[in-house]
Amino acid sequence: MDAAPQQPDRSEDPGTPSSGADLVGRHTRLGRRTALISVLTLVSRVLGYVREILSAALFGDKSAIFDAFITAWRVPNLFRRFLGEGAISTSFQTAMTEVEGRHGEEAGARLFRGTVRVLILILIGVCLVTMGLVALMPDRMPITGWAWLGADPQPVRQLTLLLMPFVVMVCAGALIGGALQVRGHFATPALAPVALNIVWIASLAVLAGTFGWGVASNDQVTHLAMAERLALGVLIAGMVQLVVQIPVLFRFGLVRIQSPAAQIREMRIPAAPGAPGPGTVLKRALPLALGAAVYQINVMVDGLMAESLLADGGPTLHYYANRVQQFPMALVAIAATSAVFPALQAHGQKGDLGAVRRLHDTTHRSVAFLAIPASVGLFVLAGPIISVSFERGAFGAEGVVRTSAALRMLALAILPAGAMGLVARTYYALGDFKTPVRVSMVLLVVNAVLNLVLIRGAGMDVDGLALGTATTSWLGLVALLPGLKRRLPAAEPGQWRSFARTALCAAVCGGVAWGVLGVATPYLGATFGLLAAMAGGGAAHLVAAVGLRAPEMSALRRRRSR
Repeated sequence: MDAAPQQPDRSEDPGTPSSGADLVGRHTRLGRRTALISVLTLVSRVLGYVREILSAALFGDKSAIFDAFITAWRVPNLFRRFLGEGAISTSFQTAMTEVEGRHGEEAGARLFRGTVRVLILILIGVCLVTMGLVALMPDRMPITGWAWLGADPQPVRQLTLLLMPFVVMVCAGALIGGALQVRGHFATPALAPVALNIVWIASLAVLAGTFGWGVASNDQVTHLAMAERLALGVLIAGMVQLVVQIPVLFRFGLVRIQSPAAQIREMRIPAAPGAPGPGTVLKRALPLALGAAVYQINVMVDGLMAESLLADGGPTLHYYANRVQQFPMALVAIAATSAVFPALQAHGQKGDLGAVRRLHDTTHRSVAFLAIPASVGLFVLAGPIISVSFERGAFGAEGVVRTSAALRMLALAILPAGAMGLVARTYYALGDFKTPVRVSMVLLVVNAVLNLVLIRGAGMDVDGLALGTATTSWLGLVALLPGLKRRLPAAEPGQWRSFARTALCAAVCGGVAWGVLGVATPYLGATFGLLAAMAGGGAAHLVAAVGLRAPEMSALRRRRSR
């Protein structure tokens, strides 16, 4: 677990006057923090991978009902990213950093409690409005006649109504996690998804015990009953993810037991002069919300297009390919970005642009050092990975072929998608919320057009959606980088040499992995042959990096020695 902040904790005594908190001092030891988040993220992703394996075995690769479940799940997931983990969470972290830097920890705690109250009301309203729209909207879009929920819309509507309350719990949990990260505590927010996945897996195990494995995909009555029970299990999982973080809030003084009268008195306390309140958090969140909405609507459109344009199983297989791609991306890019964002904010708040540049560039090199070989490895080993992971129960060989093709395309998006997250957060740390939004809005249109061209025009399947995602990710990164070059001091020389060196190491990694797979599989079998190929490729990457004297290896050795 992360240690509490090093400065004296005044939060337990709300009446004590408090000077500004040591914002930068909370965010030292970034290497250790990134490692911690990566390990906990690894545990969460492994459990998430297990849950997808169980889902594939239960529902198979051609279930129209599980397609409906995946499509329905995208709706609350859209709002989770949009409201919880995206716009409001990021805006709140910025505001809380500012408040605690100027007015102390108790002012930050009051901002947190006020924002939670407002957010809960907003989330309840969003759920009610969305559920009403889903229930009342026509099966086909006016004018275009687009069957946006597929040929059988009723299961999508029914499952969406069941899953929508998940938004309230998971978004509140994301805001709590953001507050704890500002205070320098990252362990519990990273553990919360682990708890969610454990409950989700338990729900799938109960389904397997009740209905058995591999129910025929054409048995839609049974599949619908299974999907409804799984939706209830997801709601319980969301509640658990929220509850496990609450005790730590008391430890850091962010919440305390209050009478209703005391809560009303606190709500009437005006913010310190110049300090943002909950209203400011929401106002600042608007451009961020638009940017997050554009990206997540992009994901949502992909899912709806898969539901309406692809054969049965398309939405499910696209989802599985994304889940496999997210495994290395979460461990590398998302973990690193989560770890450094508060520090980027702190340096940006102080106006130390040189520190922002150094942290941005160092993180980019570190991410690329692992993301590029991960992309190569996924591309080379896509078929064996999907086969070993999912080809059992009701999931057949055709599903392996379709999902593998999509995974190869998504492998091309790991580096740019991860880098875009870091670049966008750097813009936020500099106070520029509009540029990433503008770029995201353009990408939304580009991605939709690419999807139509690749599926309808080029006759591609799930891999068409994946290729559209990869292409727009690269275009977005190319569009965002020049703006940082104008805002920040010049980068240190040798950046491109570092990326070229990493690419060469990744090529060695991919060649060795492919060779080991061919040699080891006949003797060890598919599973152990794949593991040997992955281990051999990873080892080859590290050996090549040592041979080429990659600075990332030197930095790793220094961290180990410390």
